[in-house]
Amino acid sequence: MLTLDQLASAILFVMCLYILIGSLYISYKMRFVQVRFMPKLIKMVSLSLSRPSIEKNHTILPYKALFTAMSTTLGIGTIVGPIIAIYWGGPGALIGFIFTSFLGSAVTYTEVGLCIRYRKIASNGEISGGPMPYLHALLSPFAAKWYAFFGCVVMTGWSSAQANQLAAILDSPLLGGYRIPTFASGAIISTLVLITLIGGIKRVSALSSKLIPIMFSLYLGATIWILTTHVDHLLPALKLVFSSFLTPQAITSGVVVGGVVSAMRWGMFKGTQATEAGVGTQTIPHSMAETNDAIAQGMLAMVSTYTAGIVALLSGLVVLVTKTWQDPTIPLGINMIATSFHRQFPYLGVAVVAISTFLFAFGTTLGNSFNGSQCFQYLFKRERVNYYYIAMAIIIFIGAISDVSVVWSVIDIALALLVAPHMWALLLFAYRRSDELLKEKAK
Repeated sequence: MLTLDQLASAILFVMCLYILIGSLYISYKMRFVQVRFMPKLIKMVSLSLSRPSIEKNHTILPYKALFTAMSTTLGIGTIVGPIIAIYWGGPGALIGFIFTSFLGSAVTYTEVGLCIRYRKIASNGEISGGPMPYLHALLSPFAAKWYAFFGCVVMTGWSSAQANQLAAILDSPLLGGYRIPTFASGAIISTLVLITLIGGIKRVSALSSKLIPIMFSLYLGATIWILTTHVDHLLPALKLVFSSFLTPQAITSGVVVGGVVSAMRWGMFKGTQATEAGVGTQTIPHSMAETNDAIAQGMLAMVSTYTAGIVALLSGLVVLVTKTWQDPTIPLGINMIATSFHRQFPYLGVAVVAISTFLFAFGTTLGNSFNGSQCFQYLFKRERVNYYYIAMAIIIFIGAISDVSVVWSVIDIALALLVAPHMWALLLFAYRRSDELLKEKAK
């Protein structure tokens, strides 16, 4: 009889395959916008960061919407995901990550373009956005409420699980005398999230726009430095990625991993979770952007999918060149990357991982909590959202001090139920009306 964990794993595998095939079809129907729009995208990012603009009461600048969306995609899962994929699927799983990120960027473009096109703006300027309005229009009102309900479940669970992993890292023996008890870190995280959420999208986006560049630069710089100092191991590691993708092999634990099926399964499995392309969650902060150009915002949104893929790829390469992924004495997960950093930077390595992980996890917890609040507001009156904020803070605290292994399985099943109608709506749009998001208007 299947256990809950096995059932969740089987359902998620089917869901990821569904997203992968759908992403390929959407990329084709969108004429591979991830390639065609790349020069324009680079120019747009520069203009978004440098061009002065004024935010209205209920909107935020497009680049702040991007950073808020990136705060949910750039989480601990982006660091740990490729390591787990490599362990179970072999180094070739990194190819699955690259494939998923490339195709997923077209899905991100489509869903964010739709969220701008179909969002509802009230007379007072308040916005009802995310996937719900376009699910309502493309499928049915029931589909929109279905997404909102499971969106609340998934976002709450993700926030709780991120807080749990962050609290565990801050209480890790690797930190020596600087360990923080899970009770204290849980209280700090939940309080900070509550205070920020009460400030609404303005406060969430303001914090995200400051956190994201710092954590991305810090982690990116450290991983590139490690790869540079291990440049003699980099080419063999890349060869290992391709040979593992083509041929199964035994690792030191005696487990046989690798091969196209195994690599693609674990690569796309963790890659989909890392990029969130097809899940629809990225559309919620993008809905609040101060723009009416669906195509421009969709193009800008692809940055978050690309950056998640880059971070995942670099994390995977670091454990390969330092060979921590094959060390049976190191627990699977974040400890492998922490050990790699510690070996390279004996005094600062663990601190860099701890700081990066804190920023990644806190940003993701905050972003997911905000996304969940928008799903809650779609189901209930806006005036009741403060009750959600308080409940979220309590759940985050409980998650930080509890074992959430069972919760992960429930979240995975809820995620599959969330994705099913959402991806179907994207496929229908791509089949019937893809031309609406093909004509380039962005300047």
